[in-house]
Formats: sequence, C-alpha cells, structure tokens
Amino acid sequence: MVERFFLVFSAETLSGLARFTKFVQRTSKICAVKFLDLLFKDASSERGMSLLDYSNELLVVHDVCASTTAVDKRFNDYAVQFLRRLVNILFCAQIRTPFDDSFLRPYSAVRIWDSTKIELPEHMAADFPGFGGGASDAGISIQYRYDLKNGVASSLDVYPATSSDSGYAKEIPVEKNALEIFDLGYVSVDFLSRLDEGGSYYVCRLHSQSDVYDLDGQKFDLEKIYRWMRLYRIPVYQKKVLVGQKLLPTRLVIHLVDEQTYQKRLKNARKDAGKRGWQISDQHKLRMRMNLMITNTDSEDIPAENVYMLYKFRWQIELIFMTWKSAGWNLEKIKEVKYERYMCVMYAKLLMIIISERIYAVIAAQRYSMDKKILSREKCVKTMCRQINLLRQLINTEAHTICEILNKISNIFARGHILCKRKNRENYSNLVELFIYKSK
Repeated sequence: MVERFFLVFSAETLSGLARFTKFVQRTSKICAVKFLDLLFKDASSERGMSLLDYSNELLVVHDVCASTTAVDKRFNDYAVQFLRRLVNILFCAQIRTPFDDSFLRPYSAVRIWDSTKIELPEHMAADFPGFGGGASDAGISIQYRYDLKNGVASSLDVYPATSSDSGYAKEIPVEKNALEIFDLGYVSVDFLSRLDEGGSYYVCRLHSQSDVYDLDGQKFDLEKIYRWMRLYRIPVYQKKVLVGQKLLPTRLVIHLVDEQTYQKRLKNARKDAGKRGWQISDQHKLRMRMNLMITNTDSEDIPAENVYMLYKFRWQIELIFMTWKSAGWNLEKIKEVKYERYMCVMYAKLLMIIISERIYAVIAAQRYSMDKKILSREKCVKTMCRQINLLRQLINTEAHTICEILNKISNIFARGHILCKRKNRENYSNLVELFIYKSK
C-alpha cells in the first residue's frame, strides 16, 4: 500500500504524464525521469544550480551530453504543467496512515489550515504581484491544509501574495463529517454557514468585530459573563449563541486566560496600535482576557474544556512552515531566473516537501503503533533534507527497493528523533494522547 504512493515516480508513470502534458512530444535526451532528478538536485541546493551545473550533472550522472541552451529550452510552459500535474497526482496517491483509529473518532478527517507568504525577485511581479512598500513587489502565498487524523496533506496551492485567506476558503469544497480548524484569516459568516449546511464541522476563534447574541436575539454581555466567571473561579464556559448580522447559530466557548497571558497580549496590542495611531477600546481589552472560540461540534464529542486544546493543533501547521524554512528547503532562496525555470524548481521543492511529509507520516504512525512514541517532525524532515540522495533514489525505483529505502530511513529516525515532552507545558504529544484517550 505504501509503495503505491512512491510508484508515481516510476519511469512509466512519469513518461506517460510527460506525454500527456506535452513536455515530451518526441524522443528526447532529457526525458522526464532525468529532468525530475536534476530538479530534485537543484531544489535541494542552497545556492541553486546554474545551466552549466545541469549540463554537467547530466553528463556525470546520466551519461547524457546536452548544451546549456538545450537544457534551458526544457524549462517551458509544458514543463511547468508537467510538474504541477505531478503534484496533484501525488496528493491523490496518498495512503491514509492515522496515528490511532480512535483519534477524534466521529470525524472522517481533522484538517488544519494555514498559509505562508514568500517574497520573490521583483521581476516576477507581473505573474505574482506582492504588496510593495517595505516588502517586495513580487511574492507568493502558499496555502496548505494537513489532515492530522489520517496523516496526509489535503492540499498545497500557490497563489500571488496579494490573495487572501478568505478568498481561498471560498474555493474549497465542503466535505461532510470533516472537522476543519483554521484561524481568523479564513473566517466569514458565509464560510461557516457553508460548512454547517454541508455537514462539516469547524473550530475557530471568534472575530473581534463579531457581535454575539443569545438565542432570543439579545446582545450577549461578555463583561457580565467575565465577571461571573472570575467571581466563581469558573475556567471554562459554553453557551449556544447567534453570531454576526446573519445570526449564525454556533457554540461559544470561553476560556479565561491568566494575568501573564493578558499582559503579554496587551503589550503586543499597544505596540500595534501605536504603529497605526489607534486607541485600544475597553471592549477589546476585555476580550484579551479570554479565549473566545466558536464551533458547531457536539459538546459530547468535544467538551468545552477541550475546544481550545483542539485549536492548539493549528500550531502544528505553523511548525510545518517553520520546518520547511529551517530544514533547508529554502523556498525563499530560489535564484533569479526566468519564470518557467523558477516555477519548475518551486514545484520540485514542493514535491520533495510532500514526499518527506509522507515518509514522516508513514514511519511516525508505525512507531506510534509499536510503542506510543511520537517522532519529531522537525528532526525527521531536517534529516531527510540532508539525506537528499535517498529521496532521489525513489525516482524510477522498483517496489522492493522503495521498501529498502523506507526501512533505511526508519532506522535513521529510530535514533534521536523522538519528540521530547516539555515539563509543565503541553505540546503535540500531550494533545494527541489527550484526544486519543477522550475518543475511546
């Protein structure tokens, strides 16, 4: 089952896809397999490869003599379509590998959403407009959704930096019985209503500008509730409410924060308000004393005290982005080249990221089933980035060799790659164990 994912990189599959996208229209010395291998080498290089490097690599590794001009011609629109299509096929070929079948049992998928923006050379502004000003005039926004329950990437899309998270949310189809976890950038009453009507579930923060009403249509008095919770030392409170002008029915969950957290939030808010010339309202200060969450999940499936804990899983995708940048994939460091070549290298980097995440998910699930130990994603992905030759060996490889490579990587992960628990602090390991335990 696992090998099927990696057989996407067989010579037969790659050649068929190259012909379908017209990247290869006749016999070529630089076939799809060799081209992808070269891109993987370039994508893993900190400085990037020159056309001469490509030509030399072809000769040394593949015994193919090709001029720099011939190599440059291979970077065209068809090559971009070939790699984009390969990314999509790779998503479809993923095998679901849950840590534990009981993890949030009621839901078919538990997806976390986030995006990251990367500045590009200014000559690419026509294709990928940026914000300008203090930032570059060119940039991209990478939208990523990861299914925690099944250990698969649900989507990875590249847009201009000027695109919004809320605009992206409008394009995503609703999946019945899935649980979606996202931050405020994606939130709108229309989007939440679409999820609710489609039989999907969500957990997110309440927008600071959203009004809250009780089921009778009376405005919800947050200050009164806050004082009552403080007086009687009630840490968590929940209530069915209506949100926004369209009166979206949802469950409001309120967590009181400690004084240290409040002071930290207030300090950051004052700093931001000072830059913008704003004043912080008393209502905003009040809301900073609470974690205000909304969800349409059933309180029996996810009790109030676990809602904010579940939202913390969203930090995992931010850690994924941090891992991408710190591991050495260097998404922001692609050298200044023509558009088609840039996109080919970008898609090659994304392919390697998907592969490394898939390998991590498979091996991590196996490890957890054996001894309930969770592997550190950051350590594992960094190791795979440094062992790029192992990933290159997956191209045009037989199933038994794929198993050998995965076993070799698994043996590497077995040494010094376990996620350490931090004293007096909940991390991914704690959260997984909590929700597995609660689901049983």
